[in-house]
Amino acid sequence: MNDLSQDSLLREIDEDIRRERYAKLWKRFGGYVIAAAALFVAAVAGYTVWKNHQSAARDAASTEFFAAMAIEGKDRNAAEQAMQAIAEHGPAGYALLAAFQQAALLEKSDPQEARRAYQQLQQTAGSEIYRDLAIIFDAMVAMRSEASPIDADTVRAKLQPLTADSNPWRYSARELTALLDWRSGHAAEAKSALAALAADSQAPPDLRARARQLVAQIGEN
Repeated sequence: MNDLSQDSLLREIDEDIRRERYAKLWKRFGGYVIAAAALFVAAVAGYTVWKNHQSAARDAASTEFFAAMAIEGKDRNAAEQAMQAIAEHGPAGYALLAAFQQAALLEKSDPQEARRAYQQLQQTAGSEIYRDLAIIFDAMVAMRSEASPIDADTVRAKLQPLTADSNPWRYSARELTALLDWRSGHAAEAKSALAALAADSQAPPDLRARARQLVAQIGEN
């Protein structure tokens, strides 16, 4: 069994959460017509013009978003600027995607600025599910950053409400809290929490696999 370093573990968690986040965002914002609103708007003269304008705006935002994604590896600064423009002026779904993606890009050059971006999203993201997601990513940046010491108590306190059974990010929050405990020298607490995750049949399979591996790894130390 290969040991999981904290850096590689956080990368795995990051990839898992981002896949889930995009799925949720597309499910919520991918469709164009909102039936209830359409019943009223359809009666208004100029509806077709409005509809075409909205559709064109979404098409333009889609093109800009994926163009920015495509250049991330070649010109990160240009990608950051493009994401910022979409976040500020794009339609709701793409604006939110771009704001999260811009924060992710910022981490590579300025982790503290990335944390500020995620903390702003904790205040401005319209839905609680995305405000909570910003807390998750902020915690991950804090745990990954070597530029400044982590305030473990503050990070743990922000994650704690997200571990509730009713929270959609509970498994990620519990995993990160356990990793934070381990990092802070509380191996017994971390091992207990990870064992519970490994035994939870409702938890994502990749997360359960990581938890099992970490339980074994902590036991060897």
